[in-house]
Amino acid sequence: MKRFLLVILPAVLCISCNSPKPAGNQSASSTEAEYALTELWKTDTLLLTCESVLYDASREVLFVSCINGAPAEKNGKGYIAMLDVNGNVKNLEWVSGLDGPKGMGIFGKQLFVADIDQLVVIDIENAEVIERIPVGGATFLNDIAIDTDGTVYFTDSDTGWIWKYKEGKMELWITEGLERPNGLYVEESRVLLTSSGSSDLKVIDKATGEYKTVTTDIGHGDGVEFTGKEGHYIVSSWAGEIFLVLPDNSRISLLKTSDQKINSADIGFNQEKQVVYVPTFFDNRVVAYQLSH
Repeated sequence: MKRFLLVILPAVLCISCNSPKPAGNQSASSTEAEYALTELWKTDTLLLTCESVLYDASREVLFVSCINGAPAEKNGKGYIAMLDVNGNVKNLEWVSGLDGPKGMGIFGKQLFVADIDQLVVIDIENAEVIERIPVGGATFLNDIAIDTDGTVYFTDSDTGWIWKYKEGKMELWITEGLERPNGLYVEESRVLLTSSGSSDLKVIDKATGEYKTVTTDIGHGDGVEFTGKEGHYIVSSWAGEIFLVLPDNSRISLLKTSDQKINSADIGFNQEKQVVYVPTFFDNRVVAYQLSH
């Protein structure tokens, strides 16, 4: 398969993202580095309206949520595909019968899927839905991130809410001030959030629920992943752009496909091999890129 260099842009590093401050596209004056995304492989156009990719390190597979229709339509045509890490389809409709499946998260032997107004719980070993948990008032459940204790955080973009779920208990966590919240990433003491309405990256204190904006101008904020290097995060914009957020909270564009009308929805990431998996939504494929610097 062809490999080619897509974008190389300079970046400069400063303080850790663990001490966030408001930042747009500003950059710090420190050591310069070059970052790039290089295409590794792409699937055929079989993954219909693919919205999210989740890399499962323990099983060495990729789960891909495929809406297969309008994002908020309850048509029962949605499904989860399973790929190997080289992009080969292991099972195209590994689990079917969903509506508008989007973000996913794994805890133990269970895969949680955000599906319009319910959390769908899938037994991974048996590839079957074991529970559908209704979420009162929800209309566009979007992304999921799961804490080490099993707490499931998930967003509803339409209402602007963030929920928490654990051991049968559903709780509204944040209900005010967010504009189409979307992507989530959970850390020890905080939750990172991308929002498509406000085009920004926020950090939320897990203990208090208080939040602040740290990076702006990220387009239709969608997925967010930690690279494994302190203060460095990969963020996707649904319209078709991938950003690297640096320790000073500035961001650089690594990839732009919006001019080709190719989306970049809720990305997955292999931290060990530094591979970004991009679901292209209406383009119906997943594309893998090597992150290098």
